[in-house]
Amino acid sequence: MRNLYVLSLLFMVSSTVWAQKDSIQSLTIKYNYTVRGNAAKNITYKGGYNLVLFSDFGISVYDKEENIAPKVESPVSNSAVIEWKPKGKNLLTLYKNYAGNEMFLKSDINFRFFVQKDSLTIFDWDIKEETKTILGYNCQAATTTFRGRNYKAWFTTALPVCGPWKFDSLPGAILEVKALDDYVSWEAIGIIANKQKTDYPKPENPFVLDKALTWSEFKLLYKEKAIAASKYITKEGEKLNIVTARMGVERYIEEDDKDYQADKVMKKIMNGNK
Repeated sequence: MRNLYVLSLLFMVSSTVWAQKDSIQSLTIKYNYTVRGNAAKNITYKGGYNLVLFSDFGISVYDKEENIAPKVESPVSNSAVIEWKPKGKNLLTLYKNYAGNEMFLKSDINFRFFVQKDSLTIFDWDIKEETKTILGYNCQAATTTFRGRNYKAWFTTALPVCGPWKFDSLPGAILEVKALDDYVSWEAIGIIANKQKTDYPKPENPFVLDKALTWSEFKLLYKEKAIAASKYITKEGEKLNIVTARMGVERYIEEDDKDYQADKVMKKIMNGNK
């Protein structure tokens, strides 16, 4: 309850300047999202994502850029900024509800998608004195360790509380996050403030009718399916060595977990063939 109170207070204070009696304020932050993988695999993925924050509604939506493009051709728009795709298609969407201290997204396990529900106050930030300017905003550094990786973020108190993907709960908008091992990063490349008419409809949670798994439940299911995949046998009786990664951006299976061993067995086999 204390974390929820602190988050709500931060959000209300940081959003006060954006409140407009004659309009609904929306803030769009455009991010470059990069996954570099590790040196051995040399994987690089880059994509553009939008974070759209509605301070008046206390919600934000993070999605691939072409999926949620704000209407910016006029100061006041009658059109909805967020238009959901058909049920089951919101695979890259992350919906945050600040009043409820919750976020929802779809995550895959061996090519099957499950709705995941997480808290917004899952980060233990250490705010630093270091500062720098991003897109004209004075930003302050903060560091954290999150599910297997160490991160450094830059946030500005000049914009309301929000952040890319799961990252949040700093005293302002997070404009940059980078893993210290260089695996993944989010970098703001553009910021747009829009005013919508007061009858603008609140974007509803697209996952509200789906069964949502907590992070603990998701991790357990991930491990169960990883073990099942490692024991897969074809109709012809051939055993396939299907190896599921223990970690992506987040760690799903702990390194010292003894129940799942397919990756370590495969590593021994590969080392033996050298």
